[in-house]
Amino acid sequence: MTNKIQYKFLQDKICKKILSLLNKKEDSTRFVGGCVRDSIIGIETNDVDIATKLEPYEVINILNSASIKVIPTGIDHGTVSVFSKNFNFEITTLRSDISSDGRHAEVIFSDSWEKDSSRRDFTINSIYLKQNGDIYDPYNGIQHLKERKVVFIGDPNERINEDYLRILRFFRFNAFYGNDNLKLSNNSIRACAKNKSKIKKLSSERIHNEFFKILNSTNPYFVINIMKKIGILDILFEKKVETKFFKKLLSIEKKNSMTTDQTLRFISLAFNTKKNYLFDLRMFNFSKKDKKKLLLLTNQEFKIDNKIKNNDIKRILYSIDKKLFIDLAVLSWVLSANKTQNKDWKSIISQISKLNSPIFPLKAADLLSFGLKEGPIIGEIFSQIEKEWIDSNFALNKEELLQKSKAIIDTKSHNIS
Repeated sequence: MTNKIQYKFLQDKICKKILSLLNKKEDSTRFVGGCVRDSIIGIETNDVDIATKLEPYEVINILNSASIKVIPTGIDHGTVSVFSKNFNFEITTLRSDISSDGRHAEVIFSDSWEKDSSRRDFTINSIYLKQNGDIYDPYNGIQHLKERKVVFIGDPNERINEDYLRILRFFRFNAFYGNDNLKLSNNSIRACAKNKSKIKKLSSERIHNEFFKILNSTNPYFVINIMKKIGILDILFEKKVETKFFKKLLSIEKKNSMTTDQTLRFISLAFNTKKNYLFDLRMFNFSKKDKKKLLLLTNQEFKIDNKIKNNDIKRILYSIDKKLFIDLAVLSWVLSANKTQNKDWKSIISQISKLNSPIFPLKAADLLSFGLKEGPIIGEIFSQIEKEWIDSNFALNKEELLQKSKAIIDTKSHNIS
């Protein structure tokens, strides 16, 4: 089987050099994790995880002496990184856990492949590739990949209590590598349900990153639905969550070949349609930019229904970015109750896509040509003329706007005198 697998990172010059340098002691360094797992199922990756018996400073000295720049990205936990044109290499010393509080682990370095593999989360992430192409697969990860099963190594409760994030990681890996036949009686599901309250102890950044990876998967509904059934969504959003709008959004995306939008998927879960507000977002870590987008999409400032007129489409398009407007239309479609309106919404989104944002023909400098001095009066007149232009359905041209500007200026000058 391994002869047919294409490990593209093995063809990279930097990769070959790193392995040759670190493997001077026989079989001291192997590939592991996502790069091996994804290659086995034919998915290309730019992130390459390397496990080694060498300690971090030994790795740094060996690679630096060969003019390879090493970044100590997580040196306290045994990890250093190398970045090349085509790949990102993360090189980590074999480890064993001494203790863990579910968020941070205290580790000691090891030279045992068996101990290193036993501390990993899932069998599909514990497949090692030697430099000669041989596979070390102590927990039957390749078979589980074939069967589309995500299986904890050893006792699921023990693995989860080493790192509570593994609850969300279990669902994320199922969204990408599992199947939709997951049963609530599954031992891993039971362990996730039993330990779900411990998610609250994680940082909002870790929760956010993992949950949005779930949302970004091709078909996350079956995973999200199980998370709802066992109460994980209620913990994340601190409210009882419904999934019907999420399911509808996924259907609309699929039927209309739409690009996945994580923010829309998030809102379809987090929006209280009865009271028109977002659930509490404390468990998540949104940037200021993303918060602004969330609020704009949900604060009802721009109301859209399936009978919106072309003039109103232009007005909104003048106020917000086209992509954001399309997102707003899709969200309005998702939250609408009438299935017979689908054609209307498709037509609206098509109109938005084809239209260009109106560009106001005047600049503040144009008003200075009338002899005005810079100051509040410029902004006042500019805003008044802009409003008239919008009210004309953007029909007034620059010459007409200048004439109206002059008339306003003359009136103001007369009133002042």
